[in-house]
Amino acid sequence: MMTVIPADGLEVRIRSTTWELVPTSKLVTIQSVFRVVHRGAVMEYSADYGEARRLPGTLCAVEFVQSVVIGYDEKTQRWLLGLYMSEAQEKSRWVELVHWPVGENRLYGAAAQQAGRALADYIGSPLRVFGAKKVTAPLSDPTVRGVVTGPLMPHAREDIEPEQVQALAETITLPIQYSTMWLGRERSGVTLRLAKDAAVAQKHGEAPSFNQAIINAEQGTVRLVSPTGLLGAFLGGQARIVHTVNIRNVELRHTVRERAELRDERGGVATEVTYLLNVWGVYLTLTDESLLLAQTSHESNSDLLRSRRVGGDRFAADSARGLDYLRLHQADQALFERAQKWAESASLVIASALNTRLVKTEAQERLDSGDSDSQ
Repeated sequence: MMTVIPADGLEVRIRSTTWELVPTSKLVTIQSVFRVVHRGAVMEYSADYGEARRLPGTLCAVEFVQSVVIGYDEKTQRWLLGLYMSEAQEKSRWVELVHWPVGENRLYGAAAQQAGRALADYIGSPLRVFGAKKVTAPLSDPTVRGVVTGPLMPHAREDIEPEQVQALAETITLPIQYSTMWLGRERSGVTLRLAKDAAVAQKHGEAPSFNQAIINAEQGTVRLVSPTGLLGAFLGGQARIVHTVNIRNVELRHTVRERAELRDERGGVATEVTYLLNVWGVYLTLTDESLLLAQTSHESNSDLLRSRRVGGDRFAADSARGLDYLRLHQADQALFERAQKWAESASLVIASALNTRLVKTEAQERLDSGDSDSQ
């Protein structure tokens, strides 16, 4: 999948592994004039493109990039995207990569900021913004307001048939536990338990309405117990019975929610801090509703994702600062993988117990960060 962002005489082309600038042309095989591989060590560019910007040769190490900069130039009335660089012993300087056509501030703001945000992520550099007091809506959907609509929003989907689900579930050793959630086998079947604090509303929105789910394959039922007390459930007033014939599938829904804030600095320049919240939800999909059984989450921000030693130290990983960053990044990655793995394992086990398909969906949404005007 490729995202194309038109600019003035160039197109920004963003793939999962590359960020490129390509001259606007009807030719299919035209070459890029600037290219960065995701978290690669160098920036590649054509000789003419580099010479026009006083860049050396056709390659330059990303370690010389102090920050990615986007902003609206009031004099030329254009949005600009470039790099703030410090090469060897030279003073720091501005290098423009691409600009957008003349227009008022908000006309191309979303496009410029989407391109800049991606470039900062690919290079691993802070993103700084000038001339814009508020981060505009994303290019893909300028009306999104951060409302969770689940499968109704644009999403990717993968269906795993029951036979493959069974094979994958057999590789999982039960019980599995994550925080206050437990999933294992008991006499009555596969049981999922959530502590009360795992079943209450959380900052990332939707929360499970039940703190226990008991899957009895022999009886063909799923017993969902309300968190208002097990005694009431045994007396028959606090449980919901779902018959397995009414279950269409088990869904593992991965939602990536992105929220950006501007951190004011001196001189009218602000640093954009992006917060990423990954939420994995395990749902029972019925004919007319989806029931959330459990969810895990992980939040990170660009202070860590884009933190990188700059200024010419090509052995930064050996420095104390570099090692501290690596430790923090590894710890953060381990938390991400733990949340992801538990949700994936739980969805496989539950789908296997129900002998039904597992549907994996993934969606992204950009949350409105509110008014971030300078005070």
